[in-house]
Amino acid sequence: MQKLLEALTARLSAFVDQRDDLALVVRCTDAQTVLVLKALEGIDDASTSEMFWIFSEEFQDANSYVAAVVEAFAAKHLAVRLGMEREGMEPWPPVPPVVLDETLGPVQRLRELMVFSRELLPALDGFLAAWGFVPLAIHDRQGFRTLFSKLFVHEFPQPWCHHMRIYVRGSSDDDLLPSAVSSLPRVAVYEPDLSQAAMQRALEEEAEDPALPLERRLQSLFFSAHIDYAYGRFPAALDKYAILLKYHTGVQNETMTALVLNAVGETHARMGNAEHAGQCFELAFAPAAKAQGPPIPVMLNVVLNLANLRMGQKRWEEAEAYYDSAHQLASVQRDAGTKVSAIENMGECQYQQGKIKDALATWHAGAALAGELDLPDSRRSMLERLATHYKSAGESARHAEVQKQMSPPSDRASLPPA
Repeated sequence: MQKLLEALTARLSAFVDQRDDLALVVRCTDAQTVLVLKALEGIDDASTSEMFWIFSEEFQDANSYVAAVVEAFAAKHLAVRLGMEREGMEPWPPVPPVVLDETLGPVQRLRELMVFSRELLPALDGFLAAWGFVPLAIHDRQGFRTLFSKLFVHEFPQPWCHHMRIYVRGSSDDDLLPSAVSSLPRVAVYEPDLSQAAMQRALEEEAEDPALPLERRLQSLFFSAHIDYAYGRFPAALDKYAILLKYHTGVQNETMTALVLNAVGETHARMGNAEHAGQCFELAFAPAAKAQGPPIPVMLNVVLNLANLRMGQKRWEEAEAYYDSAHQLASVQRDAGTKVSAIENMGECQYQQGKIKDALATWHAGAALAGELDLPDSRRSMLERLATHYKSAGESARHAEVQKQMSPPSDRASLPPA
Protein backbone atom coordinates (compact mmCIF):
# COMPACT_ATOMS: atom_id res chain seq x y z
CA MET A 1 0.00 0.00 0.00
CA GLN A 2 2.84 2.36 0.88
CA LYS A 3 4.52 1.64 -2.46
CA LEU A 4 1.25 2.38 -4.25
CA LEU A 5 0.95 5.71 -2.44
CA GLU A 6 4.62 6.48 -3.14
CA ALA A 7 4.11 5.88 -6.87
CA LEU A 8 1.03 8.12 -6.87
CA THR A 9 2.88 10.82 -4.95
CA ALA A 10 5.86 10.65 -7.31
CA ARG A 11 3.64 11.21 -10.37
CA LEU A 12 1.73 14.09 -8.78
CA SER A 13 4.96 15.65 -7.56
CA ALA A 14 6.53 15.38 -11.01
CA PHE A 15 3.67 17.43 -12.40
CA VAL A 16 4.66 20.38 -10.19
CA ASP A 17 8.28 20.14 -11.28
CA GLN A 18 7.62 20.03 -15.05
CA ARG A 19 7.13 23.14 -17.19
CA ASP A 20 5.01 21.86 -20.08
CA ASP A 21 1.52 21.39 -18.61
CA LEU A 22 -0.73 23.77 -16.72
CA ALA A 23 -3.27 21.22 -15.51
CA LEU A 24 -3.41 17.54 -14.62
CA VAL A 25 -6.73 15.69 -14.61
CA VAL A 26 -6.42 12.80 -12.13
CA ARG A 27 -9.05 10.14 -12.82
CA CYS A 28 -10.27 8.16 -9.80
CA THR A 29 -13.38 6.87 -8.05
CA ASP A 30 -15.01 8.52 -5.02
CA ALA A 31 -13.39 5.94 -2.73
CA GLN A 32 -9.93 6.52 -4.24
CA THR A 33 -10.16 10.30 -3.88
CA VAL A 34 -8.91 10.11 -0.29
CA LEU A 35 -5.62 8.61 -1.51
CA VAL A 36 -5.19 11.42 -4.04
CA LEU A 37 -5.86 14.02 -1.35
CA LYS A 38 -3.41 12.33 1.02
CA ALA A 39 -0.73 12.33 -1.69
CA LEU A 40 -1.29 16.01 -2.46
CA GLU A 41 -1.14 16.91 1.23
CA GLY A 42 2.16 15.05 1.50
CA ILE A 43 3.56 17.01 -1.45
CA ASP A 44 2.32 20.21 0.16
CA ASP A 45 4.06 19.37 3.46
CA ALA A 46 7.36 18.67 1.69
CA SER A 47 7.19 21.68 -0.64
CA THR A 48 9.38 24.74 -0.19
CA SER A 49 8.67 26.60 -3.44
CA GLU A 50 4.95 25.97 -4.03
CA MET A 51 1.97 27.37 -2.17
CA PHE A 52 -0.80 24.74 -2.20
CA TRP A 53 -4.54 25.36 -2.04
CA ILE A 54 -6.36 22.01 -1.86
CA PHE A 55 -10.15 21.62 -1.74
CA SER A 56 -12.21 18.46 -1.19
CA GLU A 57 -15.70 20.04 -1.09
CA GLU A 58 -18.34 18.03 -2.98
CA PHE A 59 -19.51 19.36 -6.33
CA GLN A 60 -23.26 19.99 -6.56
CA ASP A 61 -23.21 22.76 -9.16
CA ALA A 62 -20.69 25.33 -10.37
CA ASN A 63 -21.98 28.32 -8.40
CA SER A 64 -22.24 26.57 -5.02
CA TYR A 65 -18.91 24.79 -5.54
CA VAL A 66 -16.99 27.98 -6.33
CA ALA A 67 -18.70 29.70 -3.39
CA ALA A 68 -17.53 26.88 -1.09
CA VAL A 69 -13.98 27.10 -2.46
CA VAL A 70 -13.93 30.87 -1.92
CA GLU A 71 -15.23 30.44 1.64
CA ALA A 72 -12.61 27.80 2.48
CA PHE A 73 -9.84 29.91 0.91
CA ALA A 74 -10.96 33.03 2.80
CA ALA A 75 -10.96 31.16 6.13
CA LYS A 76 -7.41 29.87 5.61
CA HIS A 77 -6.29 33.24 4.29
CA LEU A 78 -7.70 35.03 7.37
CA ALA A 79 -6.01 32.60 9.75
CA VAL A 80 -2.64 33.24 8.11
CA ARG A 81 -3.20 37.03 8.16
CA LEU A 82 -3.95 36.95 11.90
CA GLY A 83 -0.89 34.82 12.55
CA MET A 84 1.32 37.21 10.59
CA GLU A 85 -0.03 40.18 12.55
CA ARG A 86 0.66 38.43 15.86
CA GLU A 87 4.25 37.81 14.76
CA GLY A 88 4.68 41.46 13.80
CA MET A 89 4.94 40.60 10.09
CA GLU A 90 3.36 42.55 7.28
CA PRO A 91 0.11 40.62 6.67
CA TRP A 92 -1.17 39.36 3.36
CA PRO A 93 -3.45 41.75 1.48
CA PRO A 94 -7.17 41.14 2.09
CA VAL A 95 -9.25 39.08 -0.33
CA PRO A 96 -10.34 41.46 -3.13
CA PRO A 97 -14.04 42.42 -3.33
CA VAL A 98 -14.27 40.97 -6.84
CA VAL A 99 -13.56 37.51 -5.43
CA LEU A 100 -16.34 37.91 -2.87
CA ASP A 101 -18.84 39.11 -5.50
CA GLU A 102 -21.49 36.35 -5.64
CA THR A 103 -23.04 37.81 -8.80
CA LEU A 104 -19.89 37.03 -10.76
CA GLY A 105 -19.96 33.94 -12.99
CA PRO A 106 -18.27 30.87 -11.43
CA VAL A 107 -15.46 30.64 -14.01
CA GLN A 108 -14.53 34.32 -13.71
CA ARG A 109 -14.84 34.25 -9.92
CA LEU A 110 -12.56 31.24 -9.63
CA ARG A 111 -10.02 32.82 -11.96
CA GLU A 112 -10.01 36.02 -9.91
CA LEU A 113 -9.40 33.98 -6.77
CA MET A 114 -6.54 32.04 -8.33
CA VAL A 115 -4.94 35.18 -9.76
CA PHE A 116 -5.11 36.74 -6.30
CA SER A 117 -3.35 33.69 -4.81
CA ARG A 118 -0.39 34.46 -7.05
CA GLU A 119 0.01 37.81 -5.27
CA LEU A 120 0.63 35.88 -2.02
CA LEU A 121 3.76 34.16 -3.35
CA PRO A 122 7.02 35.45 -1.83
CA ALA A 123 8.24 36.09 -5.40
CA LEU A 124 7.33 34.99 -8.89
CA ASP A 125 10.72 33.62 -9.86
CA GLY A 126 11.10 30.13 -8.43
CA PHE A 127 7.62 29.93 -6.87
CA LEU A 128 4.26 28.49 -7.97
CA ALA A 129 0.66 28.57 -6.77
CA ALA A 130 -0.58 24.96 -6.87
CA TRP A 131 -4.33 24.35 -6.81
CA GLY A 132 -6.04 21.03 -6.10
CA PHE A 133 -9.73 20.68 -6.95
CA VAL A 134 -10.44 17.17 -5.66
CA PRO A 135 -14.10 16.90 -4.66
CA LEU A 136 -14.99 13.80 -2.67
CA ALA A 137 -18.09 13.44 -4.84
CA ILE A 138 -19.17 14.95 -8.18
CA HIS A 139 -22.96 15.07 -8.40
CA ASP A 140 -23.20 17.07 -11.64
CA ARG A 141 -20.57 15.75 -14.02
CA GLN A 142 -21.67 17.91 -16.92
CA GLY A 143 -21.45 21.04 -14.76
CA PHE A 144 -18.03 19.97 -13.47
CA ARG A 145 -16.77 19.42 -17.03
CA THR A 146 -18.07 22.80 -18.17
CA LEU A 147 -16.53 24.70 -15.25
CA PHE A 148 -13.02 23.33 -15.65
CA SER A 149 -12.88 23.07 -19.43
CA LYS A 150 -13.66 26.82 -19.50
CA LEU A 151 -11.27 27.55 -16.63
CA PHE A 152 -8.33 25.96 -18.45
CA VAL A 153 -8.67 28.19 -21.52
CA HIS A 154 -5.80 30.69 -21.70
CA GLU A 155 -4.03 32.79 -24.31
CA PHE A 156 -0.39 33.43 -25.04
CA PRO A 157 1.82 35.36 -24.60
CA GLN A 158 0.12 36.54 -21.39
CA PRO A 159 -1.89 33.61 -19.97
CA TRP A 160 -3.95 34.43 -16.90
CA CYS A 161 -2.61 31.29 -15.19
CA HIS A 162 1.16 31.83 -15.36
CA HIS A 163 3.09 30.52 -12.33
CA MET A 164 0.30 28.07 -11.54
CA ARG A 165 -0.24 24.31 -11.53
CA ILE A 166 -3.77 22.90 -11.31
CA TYR A 167 -4.82 19.41 -10.21
CA VAL A 168 -8.43 18.47 -11.00
CA ARG A 169 -10.14 15.26 -10.13
CA GLY A 170 -11.83 13.37 -12.95
CA SER A 171 -14.12 10.35 -12.52
CA SER A 172 -12.62 7.07 -13.66
CA ASP A 173 -15.95 5.90 -15.12
CA ASP A 174 -16.71 9.16 -16.97
CA ASP A 175 -14.97 10.52 -20.08
CA LEU A 176 -16.73 13.91 -20.05
CA LEU A 177 -13.89 15.93 -18.57
CA PRO A 178 -10.96 14.15 -20.29
CA SER A 179 -12.68 14.39 -23.69
CA ALA A 180 -13.48 18.07 -23.14
CA VAL A 181 -9.88 19.00 -22.28
CA SER A 182 -8.10 16.67 -24.73
CA SER A 183 -7.95 19.40 -27.37
CA LEU A 184 -6.73 22.07 -24.95
CA PRO A 185 -3.01 22.79 -24.85
CA ARG A 186 -1.04 22.09 -21.68
CA VAL A 187 -3.64 19.78 -20.07
CA ALA A 188 -2.59 16.21 -19.21
CA VAL A 189 -4.68 13.27 -18.01
CA TYR A 190 -3.45 10.67 -15.49
CA GLU A 191 -5.32 7.58 -14.30
CA PRO A 192 -3.43 5.83 -11.48
CA ASP A 193 -4.15 2.16 -10.85
CA LEU A 194 -5.77 2.38 -7.43
CA SER A 195 -8.04 -0.61 -7.93
CA GLN A 196 -8.73 -3.12 -5.19
CA ALA A 197 -6.58 -5.66 -7.03
CA ALA A 198 -3.66 -3.22 -7.24
CA MET A 199 -3.92 -2.38 -3.55
CA GLN A 200 -4.09 -6.05 -2.61
CA ARG A 201 -1.07 -6.82 -4.80
CA ALA A 202 0.94 -3.94 -3.34
CA LEU A 203 0.13 -4.95 0.24
CA GLU A 204 1.09 -8.57 -0.33
CA GLU A 205 4.35 -7.55 -1.99
CA GLU A 206 5.21 -5.33 0.97
CA ALA A 207 4.27 -8.06 3.47
CA GLU A 208 6.66 -10.46 1.72
CA ASP A 209 9.51 -8.00 1.16
CA PRO A 210 12.37 -8.90 3.56
CA ALA A 211 14.06 -5.57 2.84
CA LEU A 212 11.27 -3.66 4.58
CA PRO A 213 11.10 -3.10 8.35
CA LEU A 214 9.15 -5.83 10.15
CA GLU A 215 6.55 -3.40 11.52
CA ARG A 216 5.72 -2.16 8.03
CA ARG A 217 5.44 -5.72 6.70
CA LEU A 218 3.05 -6.64 9.52
CA GLN A 219 0.99 -3.52 8.90
CA SER A 220 0.69 -4.42 5.22
CA LEU A 221 -0.36 -7.95 6.14
CA PHE A 222 -3.03 -6.54 8.48
CA PHE A 223 -4.45 -4.29 5.75
CA SER A 224 -4.31 -7.15 3.24
CA ALA A 225 -6.33 -9.33 5.61
CA HIS A 226 -8.88 -6.53 5.96
CA ILE A 227 -9.29 -6.39 2.19
CA ASP A 228 -9.79 -10.16 2.08
CA TYR A 229 -12.44 -9.79 4.79
CA ALA A 230 -14.19 -6.93 2.97
CA TYR A 231 -14.43 -8.97 -0.24
CA GLY A 232 -15.61 -12.15 1.45
CA ARG A 233 -12.35 -14.09 1.17
CA PHE A 234 -12.69 -15.31 4.74
CA PRO A 235 -10.24 -18.28 4.80
CA ALA A 236 -7.48 -16.06 3.36
CA ALA A 237 -8.24 -13.37 5.93
CA LEU A 238 -8.17 -15.87 8.82
CA ASP A 239 -4.81 -17.28 7.66
CA LYS A 240 -3.28 -13.79 7.72
CA TYR A 241 -4.88 -12.90 11.06
CA ALA A 242 -3.43 -16.11 12.52
CA ILE A 243 0.10 -15.00 11.61
CA LEU A 244 -0.50 -11.56 13.08
CA LEU A 245 -2.04 -12.96 16.26
CA LYS A 246 0.90 -15.27 16.85
CA TYR A 247 3.37 -12.41 16.48
CA HIS A 248 1.56 -9.75 18.53
CA THR A 249 0.73 -12.18 21.32
CA GLY A 250 4.37 -13.24 21.47
CA VAL A 251 5.69 -9.69 21.81
CA GLN A 252 2.82 -8.78 24.22
CA ASN A 253 1.43 -5.97 22.09
CA GLU A 254 -1.96 -5.81 23.82
CA THR A 255 -3.55 -3.25 21.51
CA MET A 256 -2.71 -5.12 18.31
CA THR A 257 -3.64 -8.45 19.92
CA ALA A 258 -7.07 -7.03 20.71
CA LEU A 259 -7.45 -5.58 17.21
CA VAL A 260 -6.57 -8.89 15.56
CA LEU A 261 -8.84 -10.94 17.86
CA ASN A 262 -11.66 -8.51 17.16
CA ALA A 263 -11.04 -8.85 13.42
CA VAL A 264 -11.08 -12.65 13.71
CA GLY A 265 -14.37 -12.39 15.59
CA GLU A 266 -15.88 -10.17 12.88
CA THR A 267 -14.77 -12.65 10.24
CA HIS A 268 -16.40 -15.58 12.04
CA ALA A 269 -19.55 -13.53 12.57
CA ARG A 270 -19.84 -12.94 8.82
CA MET A 271 -19.24 -16.65 8.24
CA GLY A 272 -22.16 -17.46 10.55
CA ASN A 273 -20.00 -18.88 13.35
CA ALA A 274 -21.67 -16.89 16.13
CA GLU A 275 -20.27 -18.82 19.09
CA HIS A 276 -16.71 -18.69 17.81
CA ALA A 277 -17.15 -14.98 17.07
CA GLY A 278 -18.35 -14.36 20.62
CA GLN A 279 -15.35 -16.17 22.08
CA CYS A 280 -12.98 -14.04 20.00
CA PHE A 281 -14.67 -10.79 21.05
CA GLU A 282 -14.54 -11.83 24.72
CA LEU A 283 -10.87 -12.74 24.40
CA ALA A 284 -10.17 -9.39 22.71
CA PHE A 285 -11.53 -7.34 25.59
CA ALA A 286 -8.89 -8.50 28.10
CA PRO A 287 -5.76 -7.30 26.22
CA ALA A 288 -7.59 -4.10 25.19
CA ALA A 289 -8.30 -3.34 28.85
CA LYS A 290 -4.67 -4.09 29.83
CA ALA A 291 -3.09 -1.99 27.07
CA GLN A 292 -1.53 1.35 27.87
CA GLY A 293 -4.01 4.18 27.42
CA PRO A 294 -6.21 2.13 27.29
CA PRO A 295 -7.23 2.24 23.60
CA ILE A 296 -10.84 3.39 23.98
CA PRO A 297 -11.75 3.07 20.25
CA VAL A 298 -10.63 -0.56 20.28
CA MET A 299 -12.54 -1.33 23.49
CA LEU A 300 -15.65 0.39 22.15
CA ASN A 301 -15.54 -1.59 18.91
CA VAL A 302 -15.13 -4.89 20.78
CA VAL A 303 -17.96 -4.17 23.22
CA LEU A 304 -20.29 -3.07 20.42
CA ASN A 305 -19.53 -6.26 18.50
CA LEU A 306 -20.36 -8.31 21.57
CA ALA A 307 -23.53 -6.33 22.21
CA ASN A 308 -24.77 -6.67 18.64
CA LEU A 309 -23.91 -10.36 18.54
CA ARG A 310 -25.73 -11.14 21.80
CA MET A 311 -28.70 -9.06 20.76
CA GLY A 312 -28.90 -11.01 17.48
CA GLN A 313 -28.85 -14.23 19.53
CA LYS A 314 -31.62 -12.82 21.80
CA ARG A 315 -29.35 -13.15 24.81
CA TRP A 316 -30.94 -9.99 26.15
CA GLU A 317 -29.36 -9.76 29.60
CA GLU A 318 -25.81 -10.03 28.25
CA ALA A 319 -26.58 -7.63 25.41
CA GLU A 320 -28.01 -5.09 27.87
CA ALA A 321 -24.82 -5.13 29.92
CA TYR A 322 -22.63 -4.71 26.85
CA TYR A 323 -24.72 -1.82 25.49
CA ASP A 324 -24.49 -0.18 28.91
CA SER A 325 -20.69 -0.40 28.71
CA ALA A 326 -20.73 0.77 25.09
CA HIS A 327 -22.63 3.97 25.79
CA GLN A 328 -20.23 4.82 28.61
CA LEU A 329 -17.18 4.17 26.41
CA ALA A 330 -18.78 6.26 23.66
CA SER A 331 -19.03 9.13 26.16
CA VAL A 332 -15.28 8.95 26.76
CA GLN A 333 -14.73 8.72 23.00
CA ARG A 334 -17.10 11.71 22.47
CA ASP A 335 -19.02 9.67 19.91
CA ALA A 336 -22.53 11.03 20.30
CA GLY A 337 -24.15 8.90 17.60
CA THR A 338 -22.80 5.63 18.98
CA LYS A 339 -23.73 6.61 22.54
CA VAL A 340 -27.36 7.34 21.68
CA SER A 341 -27.66 4.21 19.51
CA ALA A 342 -26.31 2.06 22.37
CA ILE A 343 -28.83 3.61 24.78
CA GLU A 344 -31.71 2.84 22.41
CA ASN A 345 -30.60 -0.78 22.00
CA MET A 346 -30.09 -1.13 25.75
CA GLY A 347 -33.73 -0.09 26.21
CA GLU A 348 -34.82 -2.73 23.69
CA CYS A 349 -32.90 -5.42 25.61
CA GLN A 350 -34.58 -4.32 28.85
CA TYR A 351 -38.00 -4.36 27.18
CA GLN A 352 -37.47 -7.88 25.84
CA GLN A 353 -36.63 -9.06 29.37
CA GLY A 354 -39.90 -7.66 30.69
CA LYS A 355 -38.13 -4.81 32.49
CA ILE A 356 -40.70 -2.40 31.11
CA LYS A 357 -40.19 0.40 33.62
CA ASP A 358 -36.43 0.39 33.06
CA ALA A 359 -36.84 0.33 29.28
CA LEU A 360 -39.24 3.28 29.27
CA ALA A 361 -36.93 5.28 31.52
CA THR A 362 -33.99 4.46 29.22
CA TRP A 363 -35.86 5.59 26.09
CA HIS A 364 -37.15 8.78 27.73
CA ALA A 365 -33.60 9.68 28.83
CA GLY A 366 -32.20 8.67 25.44
CA ALA A 367 -34.73 10.77 23.53
CA ALA A 368 -33.93 13.80 25.69
CA LEU A 369 -30.19 13.28 25.16
CA ALA A 370 -30.63 12.88 21.41
CA GLY A 371 -32.51 16.17 21.39
CA GLU A 372 -29.68 17.91 23.23
CA LEU A 373 -27.12 16.42 20.84
CA ASP A 374 -29.14 17.40 17.75
CA LEU A 375 -29.74 13.82 16.59
CA PRO A 376 -33.36 14.09 15.38
CA ASP A 377 -33.58 10.63 13.79
CA SER A 378 -32.44 8.89 16.98
CA ARG A 379 -34.76 11.04 19.07
CA ARG A 380 -37.73 10.20 16.88
CA SER A 381 -36.89 6.49 16.87
CA MET A 382 -36.98 6.31 20.68
CA LEU A 383 -40.15 8.41 20.88
CA GLU A 384 -41.79 6.02 18.40
CA ARG A 385 -40.85 3.10 20.64
CA LEU A 386 -42.45 4.89 23.58
CA ALA A 387 -45.57 5.76 21.59
CA THR A 388 -45.98 2.14 20.47
CA HIS A 389 -45.76 0.90 24.05
CA TYR A 390 -48.17 3.47 25.49
CA LYS A 391 -50.69 2.79 22.73
CA SER A 392 -50.58 -0.98 23.24
CA ALA A 393 -50.79 -0.48 27.03
CA GLY A 394 -53.85 1.74 26.66
CA GLU A 395 -52.13 4.73 28.29
CA SER A 396 -53.75 7.34 26.06
CA ALA A 397 -52.55 10.43 27.94
CA ARG A 398 -48.89 9.36 27.78
CA HIS A 399 -49.30 8.25 24.17
CA ALA A 400 -50.67 11.70 23.27
CA GLU A 401 -47.82 13.44 25.08
CA VAL A 402 -45.21 11.42 23.18
CA GLN A 403 -47.02 12.07 19.91
CA LYS A 404 -46.92 15.76 20.74
CA GLN A 405 -43.15 15.57 21.25
CA MET A 406 -42.79 13.97 17.81
CA SER A 407 -44.71 16.81 16.11
CA PRO A 408 -42.72 19.55 14.36
CA PRO A 409 -42.28 22.61 16.62
CA SER A 410 -44.53 24.71 14.36
CA ASP A 411 -47.41 22.28 14.86
CA ARG A 412 -47.21 21.93 18.63
CA ALA A 413 -49.02 25.14 19.46
CA SER A 414 -52.19 23.86 17.75
CA LEU A 415 -52.25 20.57 19.66
CA PRO A 416 -54.66 20.27 22.63
CA PRO A 417 -53.00 19.67 26.01
CA ALA A 418 -52.41 16.00 26.85
